[in-house]
Amino acid sequence: MSNEALQNIQIERQISKLESTATNLDTLSTLASRANRSSEAKALSDQAVDLRVKQFILYRNKDRLQIDTKEWKALVSALELLNHFIDEAIADIKAIKDVQDSAARLISVATKITTMIG
Repeated sequence: MSNEALQNIQIERQISKLESTATNLDTLSTLASRANRSSEAKALSDQAVDLRVKQFILYRNKDRLQIDTKEWKALVSALELLNHFIDEAIADIKAIKDVQDSAARLISVATKITTMIG
């Protein structure tokens, strides 16, 4: 398999993870709502929407993405960190602030990349 094909597979895998992470944010939003944490639930829901928008833009421009850039590596790192915090918050809703902060970081990095690719 060519290097370009391997890069495309890695890009598509990470873009798919963005979608599942947005779904997990929605799930956590529902849990926060049930725990009477409505402002946090709203913020998580908004972040899920923002993340889906970025995911869509990245998917539409996936042929212009490169996995060897520092921005892409930052995106992957931020995505992994957010998923870690989501796992923690599902087990203990008190960790929700870490999720919000990490989601904001991921959205910021994704915004930077989408701005760079046009």
